[in-house]
Amino acid sequence: MRCTVLRVDTGLPFIENAMLITNADGSVSFQLANGLFAGQMPWEVGQPSTYGVRYPDTVECGSYQRATKDGNAITFLTRPQDIPVGYLIFVGQAY
Repeated sequence: MRCTVLRVDTGLPFIENAMLITNADGSVSFQLANGLFAGQMPWEVGQPSTYGVRYPDTVECGSYQRATKDGNAITFLTRPQDIPVGYLIFVGQAY
């Protein structure tokens, strides 16, 4: 299924036109048309937040490219010490 992930604060796309992938561990990932995976930058000590900052797109689907999906919301929580960051997700399938 194709999806777009939107920022809650601005309504602007965070990840556009990606394939929604369900991983073996139950998380979801976002594969772009070029085959790379998109993700959220992890929290950095001393910074107020990394919300809305993309991790560099990669060929591998690591922890930074995994999120939890609950209805129309996704949450990135890459490591136990990170602050969870949430976005809205819109999913569509062509018929």
